[in-house]
Amino acid sequence: MLTGKENYYRAIMHGSPEWVPVQLHCPFDCLHEQDEGKKSRIVEMSRQFPNDLLKLEPVFHYVQPPAKVDGGTRWVDHWGTGWADDGNGAKTEFHPLEAGYELMDSYPFPDPHEPEIFVAAERALAQRGDRYVLAPVWFTLFERMWMLRGFDNMLLDPLVNENDFFYLQDIVLGFALGMIDEWLRRGVDGVFFSDDWGSQRGLLINPDDWRRYWKPAYEQLFGRVRGGGAHVWMHLCGDIRAILPDLIELGLDVLNPVQPQAMSIRELARDFGGNVCFNGGVDVQGVLVAGTPAEVRAHVCELMNVFARSDGGYVLTTSHGIMPETPLDNIIALYETALGLCKPLGR
Repeated sequence: MLTGKENYYRAIMHGSPEWVPVQLHCPFDCLHEQDEGKKSRIVEMSRQFPNDLLKLEPVFHYVQPPAKVDGGTRWVDHWGTGWADDGNGAKTEFHPLEAGYELMDSYPFPDPHEPEIFVAAERALAQRGDRYVLAPVWFTLFERMWMLRGFDNMLLDPLVNENDFFYLQDIVLGFALGMIDEWLRRGVDGVFFSDDWGSQRGLLINPDDWRRYWKPAYEQLFGRVRGGGAHVWMHLCGDIRAILPDLIELGLDVLNPVQPQAMSIRELARDFGGNVCFNGGVDVQGVLVAGTPAEVRAHVCELMNVFARSDGGYVLTTSHGIMPETPLDNIIALYETALGLCKPLGR
């Protein structure tokens, strides 16, 4: 019998896994519906899936820790970016280098090798067992840079401040490479990057500009991970088909979150199936919120039929976090269908 880690490897590398890995999480505290019986049913089903994955939390620490202010929560992260959460999700509130690149000369950039930032991860890794370990380098490059400079600035900077742009990119890239080295030293199986490059109608910038200004940095990131014997996972929201061949060329192993509202799942499977493992696809924007339980079941079956090849290439999960207005009956339908199709109890 395969271990969870071995089965993940087979799913990712198209090596004929014994079951389709499943990653499902229900955020009960955020849901509008609070039927205790239905919630208990979901918890019961969640325990029936194999405990195959150890997904480490993003490594964040604070210049100013979270505090309640004006009815919300505010904090400053380790890069100096200010955040606010009014109960509807965290958003950046100020960008420390927005006023100009000259601020970099005396700016206290974080150190990826500080032992203190890995304390929680070390505790989790001590319990890894035979699970597949996935470690994050979250807000990897583009996202971290716009969080420092502001979103509009970061779209313009490569075109109007190229030298300063590349100087800052080298700093952020160096931090990410340091994080990768720390995770590889701890023996992780995959490194999970995040940079949202797509809207629901296409790439945020011209694909040729992406290739000129950003692709060489991702080549270094992906190469460092694969050179250390780990898989490259990446979270890319929206429609990123224009650069997906480039990402696969660089060594992308697993694509997340596979938004069906932004990209056709059948076209993705047709054009890229066998070359990348898909992680996501369950439509939290449409079917899971507004559909019936029967439509949810049909949707999950379609995802399995489209993405789960006989040799692997699919890890079932939602396209994003489950929305607060999602009916519990639809979440039950999702869990029931996943249990039936992925056959985790046959281990």
